Amino acid sequence: MIDPMLQKIAGHLANGDSIVILPHINADGDALGAALALGLALKSLGKDADVLVEEAVPSNLDFLPGQELIKFNPEKTYDVAVNIDNGDITRLGSRERYYSSARVRLSIDHHATNKVMADCSYVDTRSAATGEIIYDLIVNYLKAGMNKDIALCLYTAIVTDTGGFRYTNTTSRTLKISADLLDYGIDFPYVIKKVFDMISYTKMNLMKQTMNSLLLYGNGKLAVSYLTLKDIKNLNVKSDDYEGLVNIGRNLEGVEVSLFLREEQEGLFRGNLRSNDYVDVSRIAEKFNGGGHKRAAGFNITGKLDDIINRLVSAILPEIRGEN
Repeated sequence: MIDPMLQKIAGHLANGDSIVILPHINADGDALGAALALGLALKSLGKDADVLVEEAVPSNLDFLPGQELIKFNPEKTYDVAVNIDNGDITRLGSRERYYSSARVRLSIDHHATNKVMADCSYVDTRSAATGEIIYDLIVNYLKAGMNKDIALCLYTAIVTDTGGFRYTNTTSRTLKISADLLDYGIDFPYVIKKVFDMISYTKMNLMKQTMNSLLLYGNGKLAVSYLTLKDIKNLNVKSDDYEGLVNIGRNLEGVEVSLFLREEQEGLFRGNLRSNDYVDVSRIAEKFNGGGHKRAAGFNITGKLDDIINRLVSAILPEIRGEN
């Protein structure tokens, strides 16, 4: 069945000559994989497509094809801008100007808490990853055709946002799309090794410090861990070194919600939330001007660490107890 909004988005992409693709800051496997896949597909159609990012590509994603499309702060405006895998316009950082100045603004996402304004917005919360939506867009609407490089980007997008198909967002459609992508001969064991298994010595130290900070609340239902600026001082930390640290608490027996805080600037913390079975952590994140999914969400918060933890514990425990 044809989706009219995806059809409109495909039409705008087909009619634009210059297109900028904008994943969120600290782009993860889904954001970067989906962005590069779309960029490669548009290039194959003869489009001038750039993928703009805020930071260098993390080492666990440095194998992704299409990185020649990545640009930093180009002095140009675009016909079409695509906000991708991002539910909050502020998470475009300094690249927001490219989005607002484009003739047509498009937004493609799967976060239920998406608040981004666009000329055409497509948000499918049933999709495990934005990569699923981009697969549909490329194959069924842009008619760009699939190849090994695009398939590798999309498989990485999907496998990262499903935790290697372990999370509850994995559906039969997720597996069908992934099976189709495997038919293009991608080296999927290598993807798993790079994304999930290989860690730096820096990350090993961060894991140890995160474990040392971990405290339990609510009869072991809530795990709280953190990293301060002091903890990471003198460590050559890259953005991907923080990936998965929130799961240290989530994977503890008996834990329903894991909260991980890391200090990005003095007094400014990035919070990550994960839940196992029943708590909708996106509701908690929204209370602190964040967002995300039922089982995975994030937010920014300012203040003293002890005060922040007390505020968050007070907000999370009633959700665990079903009091809200």
